Parts: sequence; C-alpha cells; structure tokens
Amino acid sequence: MASAITHFVVAAALALPAIESRAIREVLPRWAIPVSGGLLAVAPDLDIATRRLFGVPYGTLFGHRGFFHSPFFLILLTGILAAVVARRVPRAMGWLWLLWAGCAVTHPLLDALTDGGDGVMLLFPFSEERLFFSWRPIHVSPLGMVRFFGRAGYILRSEIPFWMAALAVGLAGWWIAHAAHASDGTAN
Repeated sequence: MASAITHFVVAAALALPAIESRAIREVLPRWAIPVSGGLLAVAPDLDIATRRLFGVPYGTLFGHRGFFHSPFFLILLTGILAAVVARRVPRAMGWLWLLWAGCAVTHPLLDALTDGGDGVMLLFPFSEERLFFSWRPIHVSPLGMVRFFGRAGYILRSEIPFWMAALAVGLAGWWIAHAAHASDGTAN
C-alpha cells in the first residue's frame, strides 16, 4: 500500500477545487472539504481490522486490498455517506458524492502503483482478480507504524512526486474555480 500520509495528501489536494462549490459548502465548512476527502482516501486501509479482529486472510475477498479497496465498494460507501450528510440539501448530495467517490478511489489507484503486496481488487464485482498497473514507482508501505518509520524516508521519497502532482492539479483547479466565481460576482 501507499502510506496513509500519501493517501490523505493526494485526495485532500485533489479536493481543493471543491472549496469553491456553493452546493458542497451548504453541508460542509470549507476546511472540512479537503479533510473529509483525505480521510475517506485513508479509510480503505481499515480493512486490516478484518484480519486482526476476525482472522480474515490477506488474499481473500474481505482481506486487505480486497472488497473494501474496490472502487465498487468505495463508490457505494461514499454515496451512502453523501446521502446522510446532505439529506437536508438534496442539490449538494450528488456533488458531495462525486467529490468523495473521487477522493476515495484514489486509494486503490495509488495502491496499484506500489511495488509490493498482492495487487488490488480494482474490477470487483466483475472480477476478484488483484491487479497492479504496469508502472509501479511507489515503494510499498508496511501496515505497522513502527515498521513504516523504519523505512519512512525510502517510502516517502517515492511518494512525494504524487503529492506534488496532486497539489499542482488541486491548486490549479481551485484557482480556476475561484477566478470563475470572482468574475461572475459569486465569490464569497
């Protein structure tokens, strides 16, 4: 897996343009938009609890990088969360769902770029095959914090280019959205 730090940073950066969304700001304060996106991108790694609490083996459907890492599950989960959070503002629900789904799906995509593990169930429910991309520049991060910090420099050096790319895209998107609102007199 990519590190939790990278999952958070990439998704939060890509969520920056949504700060300018009036619909989303009706249900979330500005600061919560990138934070919630980042947290939802980290959330798939909670599937390690299935192994620790219930003894679910790594390579099974409900093991690490399985069902809970599938875009299918993440899109369903974020849709339910968006419906709950935006229940009083229906016009915000779709935009919030789109934002959160996009942020959450960055997780399995980044994991498919790592150089270790068993792959990611990207095509579920059509296939339970675990896949990687052919280009795998991210050094896999261990699940334990102690083991991570022993290799943090090595891992983070491979991830920093993804932080920079996501920040560039997110900031450019935010600037474009902010400039559009300012030019039409809707900036607030």
